[in-house]
Amino acid sequence: MHRMTPLLLCCAAVLAACGTSPSATTASGRLRVVAAESPWGAVAAAVGGDHVVVTSLLSAPGADPHEYQPTASAAAAVATARVVVMNGLGYDPYMSRMLAQGSAGPQRVVEAATVLGVSGSDVNPHLWYNLARVPAVAAAIARNLIAVDPGHAADYRAGLSAFVSSLRPDLASLRAIRSAHPHAPVLVTERVADYLLAEAGLDIVSPESFARAVESGQSPSAAATASIDALVRPSRADALIVNSQVDTPATAAVRDRARSSGVPVVLMTETVQPPALSFVAWQSRQIAALATALGGST
Repeated sequence: MHRMTPLLLCCAAVLAACGTSPSATTASGRLRVVAAESPWGAVAAAVGGDHVVVTSLLSAPGADPHEYQPTASAAAAVATARVVVMNGLGYDPYMSRMLAQGSAGPQRVVEAATVLGVSGSDVNPHLWYNLARVPAVAAAIARNLIAVDPGHAADYRAGLSAFVSSLRPDLASLRAIRSAHPHAPVLVTERVADYLLAEAGLDIVSPESFARAVESGQSPSAAATASIDALVRPSRADALIVNSQVDTPATAAVRDRARSSGVPVVLMTETVQPPALSFVAWQSRQIAALATALGGST
C-alpha cells in the first residue's frame, strides 16, 4: 500500500478543506503562481501583471533562507499553482519534495538554474543577483505563462518586454560603478550579492571560506576570521557587504568592526525587502547604497 508522507497528508488536508477540486485560478480568473523565493516571485509578478496572483514562499524580512521549512499551506499553494518558479542548485530543496507529491491539475515548473545552464555543488546559488541573466529566467516564465494561458499571450510578452526594459537602468548603474571604481576591493560576509559585485567590476578580497561557512550555518575558522579581521580597515577595503537577514556572532563582529574603523557597510538581502517592492526597485535601492558607500552616485 502506498503510504502518504507527512507533507502530503498536510497538503491533502488543506486541499480537502478548500473543496474536492482546488482551482488553479482565483475567483477572478487570475492564474495562481508560486515562487520559492520572493525575487523570482517579483519577476513573475512583473511579467504576469494583472493576470496572475503570485505567492512567494520565502519572503519574510527576518527569514533565514537556509533554515526555511515549508508549512502545510505552502504545500497546498504549490499543489494548486499552475506555474511554479524555483531557483535550484540545492538552494530550495523543499520545492522538489513538494512537487514530487503531485499537483491538483496541469502544472509547469521553471527552475532558474536549469534555464541558465548552471550546475555544480559549489556554485553560488543566488542567481537573481546576476542581473544580466535575470531576463532569461523572466523569458522562461513568460513562455510558461503563455503555454497555460495562451489567450493572454500578448500581455505576457508585453510584461516581459517592460520588465527587461526596466532592468536597463540598474545595469547602467553597475557599469557606472565599474567605470568609477574599477577593481575596488570589497569584503562580503556571504556570497549573496557576488554576481552583482562582479558585474560592478569590484574585487572581493575577503576569504571565501568565511563566506561559505556563514552560508552553511557554520562558524568560520580561526584562520578565516583572522584574515577578514586584517582586511577590515579603510586602507584595505572600500566597503563591507552584509546579508542583513543572517545575523551571527561572526558577521556581527565583522560588521561592528567595519563601522568602528570607518569602512562603509552596505546591507543587502537574499529576498526582496521590503516585500512589497518590485524586483527592480529592490535592486535599485541596493545598487544606490553600494555606489554611495564607494563614494559616488548612480
